[in-house]
Amino acid sequence: MNWLLLSFVFALALSLDCFALSVTDGLVYPDMGRKKSFFAAGTFGLFQGLFPLVGFLLGLAFSQWIDAYDHWVGFVLLVAIGLKMIIEPSIEIAKKRKGKAEESTRKTITYPMILVQGVADSIDALAIGITVRTNIQATADYQIYVCFAVIAVVSFLVSLAGLYGGKFFNRIFRGKVEVTEIIGGTVLVLLGLFILLEGLGYMG
Repeated sequence: MNWLLLSFVFALALSLDCFALSVTDGLVYPDMGRKKSFFAAGTFGLFQGLFPLVGFLLGLAFSQWIDAYDHWVGFVLLVAIGLKMIIEPSIEIAKKRKGKAEESTRKTITYPMILVQGVADSIDALAIGITVRTNIQATADYQIYVCFAVIAVVSFLVSLAGLYGGKFFNRIFRGKVEVTEIIGGTVLVLLGLFILLEGLGYMG
């Protein structure tokens, strides 16, 4: 297969995690403005392209360490964020049933939160960079770097689409904050489990 076409195949495969994450953010934080939306999509795309590049540059010397821990880091971060998103609104729902809850307010996502999400979602891609040269079968070094650039751009576009898709689904739920947070948290926990199982060799 042509190296450039294979780069797009890699990019589409790696961007699926970004899509799930960005749909979640759009669902839970529908008031995210254009600036923050582009920052989030840019962060997810950048990290999705950057981490494989870092893995490629580190090379085989660090491959065992990367293979052993990258999926665990992503799993812990995503599950921690996801559980927080599930537990807090669940408590609010329980309070509402007892008539003790305050009126729900829309929550906002901060730039540091976006950066943590980007790292958690993309760190498992470190190992991809180690094997890119073999899979791409590049005849020139620049082709490797073009591959990482393609991954970043495709992930950015997919993430942006996911964010606006999530906002659309939020309107279906008519802005029910607790419901959307629980759904979003569940997606992040499942994404973390998927990354872990894939890293342990049970999937993919």
